[in-house]
Amino acid sequence: MKSDSNMNDSNMNVSNMNVSAVILAAGFSSRMKKFKPLLSFGGKTMVEKAIELFKENRISDIVVVTGHNAKPLEPFVEKAGAIPVFNHDFKSGMLSSIQKGIKNIGSENHGFFLLPVDIPAIRPSTINLMLRQFQKTRDNVIMPYFDDKPGHPPLIPFGLKTDILDLKNDSTLRDVLWSRDNRITPLKVHDRGILMDADDEKGYEQVCQKILSLHIPDKKECFSIINKALPDKDGIRAHLTDVSFVALKIVTAISCELNADLVLAGALLHDILRIEPNHAQAGAKLLLHLGFSEVSKIVAQHMDITLDLTSPVREKELVYFADKICSEQGIDLDYHKRFKDHLTKSPWAGINISRRYEHTKLIQARIEAAAGKSIKEILSG
Repeated sequence: MKSDSNMNDSNMNVSNMNVSAVILAAGFSSRMKKFKPLLSFGGKTMVEKAIELFKENRISDIVVVTGHNAKPLEPFVEKAGAIPVFNHDFKSGMLSSIQKGIKNIGSENHGFFLLPVDIPAIRPSTINLMLRQFQKTRDNVIMPYFDDKPGHPPLIPFGLKTDILDLKNDSTLRDVLWSRDNRITPLKVHDRGILMDADDEKGYEQVCQKILSLHIPDKKECFSIINKALPDKDGIRAHLTDVSFVALKIVTAISCELNADLVLAGALLHDILRIEPNHAQAGAKLLLHLGFSEVSKIVAQHMDITLDLTSPVREKELVYFADKICSEQGIDLDYHKRFKDHLTKSPWAGINISRRYEHTKLIQARIEAAAGKSIKEILSG
């Protein structure tokens, strides 16, 4: 049974826990044929980004285990605020580096993360969610999962330190972590980065691409969130798909600079908490908690939008408009009739309905002016 990241935990205090991090950077990088810890990644080196991941979660006791190419690596580790620890036995394999690392973490700790340096495209919010879960189950290993697959980094209780140090060379960390069924607490996260490694050139290209949009969930991550929040709401899910189709069609048609990934995420997730009262604000709060602040802003305004007519059409306008021309029956360009029907059925909400109608017409005009064609032509293209 997997635990899930839950927005209701967002105010839980994790500052009273002492947690360390061990980053493994001792290997030969043989498949990569380049020294991975010092590869450029997100404007820094890969090892610096790995250290930064934990620093952003107020983890200060960070050990980086070195081995191959230790001397050029150590200054980068120290500059980033971590402690380099050389493993003289690094050629014997990863277990020796794990053991070297955990020998050098603080003795007053409750637990420690264990991260290979070549798995750097993990969101800081994922680490935060793991810390919150660990607050509730400190005797268990917190294992992040995406798409039903375990990933990195595990958060290991300090009580397992001795068991790991006692492992022989022909053993693996798994022999301790998975020795009992109830020792693992699986935590479902909406972060594909926990499964992505820079083990070779292709993997490196993929994590480099991922880090560029780490603040925006990709399509698979969006559907991970949807599957959690709306597992059996076929009507809402169909609406999300329709809105994303319309929004991306408009992105393609408009020549100004727009972030297609942001538009897709906003469109797919705008009704993520549709079943709750004040769903726009509830959905925005959930996405902010998950670390998606830009998407959160779009979701917050998909019902009532603030327009800046002095700037080009922006992502939030596309999602707002796409939502308004997609009814429960699908894409419907005759939104004028639907708004009038709403006014007839809900005269008490007349001011809000009229404002949304006027904004929809205004955004349509802005889109058509930018694209040089009608909405009908855009969608049929």
